[in-house]
Amino acid sequence: MKFVGYRDPASLQKRLLATPLRFLLILLSWLHAVGVWMRNWFYMLGVFRVRTLPCTVISVGNITVGGTGKTPAVIAIAKHLQKEGMRVAILLRGYKRHAREKVTVVSDGKKVCVSSRESGDEAYMMARHLSNVPIVVGGQRYLSGQVALSRFNVDVLLLDDAYQHRQLGRDVDILTLLATHPFGNPERLLPAGTLREPPTALRRADIVLLTHADTPDISVDARQAVKRLAPNALVLESTHQPTLLYPVVSEDGEERMGVEELEGKRLLAVCGIGNPESFVATLRRCSPENVELLAFPDHHVYTEVDGQQIYDAFRAAKADLIVTTQKDEQKLVSLAEHHELPIVVLVVALVIDGGDEKLTDVLLASIRAE
Repeated sequence: MKFVGYRDPASLQKRLLATPLRFLLILLSWLHAVGVWMRNWFYMLGVFRVRTLPCTVISVGNITVGGTGKTPAVIAIAKHLQKEGMRVAILLRGYKRHAREKVTVVSDGKKVCVSSRESGDEAYMMARHLSNVPIVVGGQRYLSGQVALSRFNVDVLLLDDAYQHRQLGRDVDILTLLATHPFGNPERLLPAGTLREPPTALRRADIVLLTHADTPDISVDARQAVKRLAPNALVLESTHQPTLLYPVVSEDGEERMGVEELEGKRLLAVCGIGNPESFVATLRRCSPENVELLAFPDHHVYTEVDGQQIYDAFRAAKADLIVTTQKDEQKLVSLAEHHELPIVVLVVALVIDGGDEKLTDVLLASIRAE
């Protein structure tokens, strides 16, 4: 597999740690650790107030920066709860959104109400591909939750990327960890590593979901460490299963194709996500002849210069297709049309290995306890 135009942030941190800058990075990491410890301690003591809402609140998050698969996890959990007859709304921060109001309703469950620019990448993607699930974004989840409850009368609020957002009380904390590097790579707190919190933060989790657990180089020690740090948590493993394809310029994915279309093909993977290597690994499950990667920074906004770079990489790789993610889809539409690029979107579903019933039981128990 050839990597085109991508620099792994973790590799950059490792290189910096091999220079005199390591002393500054380690010092800043210590300061970060002190700040995290004080904040969590103040919540434990009740110095910082936790606000509650009159419904079940489920949080899905992680303790590292970068992609751990939490957005597919949120989608999967929302669908699980819907099957059980629950009315669900999803609350997101709306990272990098451009909107003046504190709270924005991205979807009312029937239609998308704003643009991706106003909502943020993940929220817009969820709004386009989840039916009957309102999507609300805002920096203060309590306010977003109030809006969701008043407008949509839901039973469950599902918080995306909220493990560290402790101002809103929750009934279940679900922590997603990348099975290959559950505690980051390198295993240091920001900015010397990729950890938002120390591994001991796993103690707060009710459920730990190891993602991409079908990767060959998963460490047995990592699994044991998770169980040791979170002895009371339900530990589940999951995989990302490719389910279907559709052209990036199709309307709401109407022209659907099976993933067998990728078998034996030469592919160029284009994405701007936190963990592009995991996207390539998922693509390789479709048995292509070859996959090359052109990865951009997470939440990247593509320009005409990028379009030319994608076109050049496509020609150089002698690829049959360009494959992207649902998160990148809308930002690539104009480039696909302008450069006449054969870009298809890969739809991926998170599948819990033998644990769907266990997960559903834990979630329903929290709801029935309300």
